[in-house]
Amino acid sequence: MKSDRPSSVDPGAPPQSLRPASRLEQKTLNTEVFSLRPAQQRDRAVLVRMDSAQAGQVTSLDAPEVRLGRQLGNTIVIDDEGLSRVHARVYYDGIVYRIQDLRSSNGTYVNGTRIDEAPLTDGSVLQLGPKVCFRFSLTDENQEKILRQLYENSVHDPLTGAYNRLFFLERLGAELSYAARHKAPASLLMFDVDRFKAVNDTYGHPAGDAVLRQIAATARELVRVEDVLARYGGEEFVVLLRGIGLSGAGRAAERIRASIEKAPTLVDGQTISTTVSIGAASLACIGKPDSDALISVADRRLYLAKNGGRNRVVTQD
Repeated sequence: MKSDRPSSVDPGAPPQSLRPASRLEQKTLNTEVFSLRPAQQRDRAVLVRMDSAQAGQVTSLDAPEVRLGRQLGNTIVIDDEGLSRVHARVYYDGIVYRIQDLRSSNGTYVNGTRIDEAPLTDGSVLQLGPKVCFRFSLTDENQEKILRQLYENSVHDPLTGAYNRLFFLERLGAELSYAARHKAPASLLMFDVDRFKAVNDTYGHPAGDAVLRQIAATARELVRVEDVLARYGGEEFVVLLRGIGLSGAGRAAERIRASIEKAPTLVDGQTISTTVSIGAASLACIGKPDSDALISVADRRLYLAKNGGRNRVVTQD
């Protein structure tokens, strides 16, 4: 039955597909087209560390293969006794990324299953030995930058840019264990800003913060890439020295002390001169890889430097 209701469509109008779009329709169309554009391509494969104080550390899989293990020369060197010297490798076979166990003693696992070799998909969890874990992720350039920035923020002190205490303590334990196994030296410097309370009381806390940043920047210029400079707490810093015995640590400490003394901080046109007192200790001082014992010796010698007149280095009790 034909309806008596008048049609709302003009029979003389062109079909919907042929007539030009109104301004509102064109705006909607443009929005839809924009929203359907593909996101930035996720063409970067990375491994993200999931355990220890280094959780969040990002390694790009841009080489033909990445090897993981305890031995120097691996792409990712992990000083963990649960790993074999050359534990596993991750590589791209032209289609997918794969992980292969390299006859490790404690095994390689993907999502909880022990494997000899297996493909990896976005989000796969890799476990090497009893506790070392990574997440395999496919990212784009922006996501990778964000992941790296998040990691940097998690291991560095926000004021000074030095490593934070948690990261330092984890590295200290690993470095001492490595040094003991390989009969190599390792040392620790602990230094404190002399009369720092007077700086805050005289110039204000923002000036005190500027002093700490200046001291950290000065010390950073003097330590090697393999060493660790960390803010231990308040106005106290530590430097972990790989492969250096007590006499070498004393020389490194003296360079840091002298450089800080010669590098005043400029704040609002004012020059603030500061000095530090330093205590040095080495693995040979304690005879075993004990982090607490090494820190205790360095702290005791720092106390002796303070009581001895400040602005000095003490390497002996």
